[in-house]
Amino acid sequence: MLRRIARMFRPTPQGQSTSKISPLIFDRHFSDARHRVVIMADGAGATQRISFDLPLTLRRQTGEVALALFEESVISTPQDMRTLLSSLHPTIVVASRYGGVGSKEVVAYCHSAGISLVSHFDDDLFDVPLSLGKAKYDRYHDPIRLQSMRALCEGASLIYLSTEELKRRFNRYDFRSEAIAGEIYCPASNDIKRELSDKLLFGYMGTAGHAEDLAQVLPSIEHVLDRLPEARFETFGSIKMPPEMVRKYGSRVRAIPPTADYNGFLARMRELDWKVGLAPLVRNPFNDCKANTKFIEYASSGVLPVLSTGPVYARICGITGLPQTENETWSERIIELLSMPQSQAASLLQNVQDRIAEFYSLARLEDQVVRVLRLHV
Repeated sequence: MLRRIARMFRPTPQGQSTSKISPLIFDRHFSDARHRVVIMADGAGATQRISFDLPLTLRRQTGEVALALFEESVISTPQDMRTLLSSLHPTIVVASRYGGVGSKEVVAYCHSAGISLVSHFDDDLFDVPLSLGKAKYDRYHDPIRLQSMRALCEGASLIYLSTEELKRRFNRYDFRSEAIAGEIYCPASNDIKRELSDKLLFGYMGTAGHAEDLAQVLPSIEHVLDRLPEARFETFGSIKMPPEMVRKYGSRVRAIPPTADYNGFLARMRELDWKVGLAPLVRNPFNDCKANTKFIEYASSGVLPVLSTGPVYARICGITGLPQTENETWSERIIELLSMPQSQAASLLQNVQDRIAEFYSLARLEDQVVRVLRLHV
């Protein structure tokens, strides 16, 4: 049965699955691997790519570990979940932000099979704020979704969280399962872009849910554009360029649309040729739990980051020596970096990149994920 399921899940040459319950990832050697990891996710997002796909790449290439990743939309009934798991015979199941159908069946299967269930979160999805948009707010405040996520946390062998702040936040929910936080969430690229742009070009990358973060530094962005007539500003992602910026600055501002997947995003970031990247973050309990992902992605793409205050960037700023910037001094910091002599700015970037390559390497994240999933035993 397992081999038949595996054949069904193998992607066609175009990368599409022919199975009714089609995976986002299905390693061809799944049935033969010693560690068969099934990941049930809330959607096709960067979270699972960063947290499991990337760090387990080398072990999957050796055949020791295999991944099967499914998004919750393909599970229509509890029976779908029972059939999927009993057919695949995983050695561990990860519920990554999962809140769909079949949560109780996941718990029951793992308990009956004697395997671990890891419940994984990189946001506090039990208390999503309205500031992320009504659609996200309504989705994650759906009582059925909340009940599903709670069942997975209560039934988990381990709750794996992206940051210490998120772990402290989860403590208030009093789940019976042990909770741990990873030291690393997003790893530095093994192929860091070392060249720093010499253009007076700065930008902000993010999703539409980060409109409030961008809005809080818009006055600073306008001040930079007014002070430096040659400077240009861009946004990248589903975040919208504010219409008033287009009306005021015309061709000096540009909105770059999002890419289809995380690999495409990383490649596009390296092509943008920004000198400075902005990482503002509105201070609230939800945002304080976030990881330092933007810092890593900017620096790995050859971009000098400007960073908000608060716990999200505190540790990585301590490691790299970059300052955290108060809202009222954002324009000064951006102008300082854009106007800095190129050799000095390049040296600053190199030091930052060397530090993140040491402390936030993919190898370190691999070790962390292997320990969390107990793939070393």
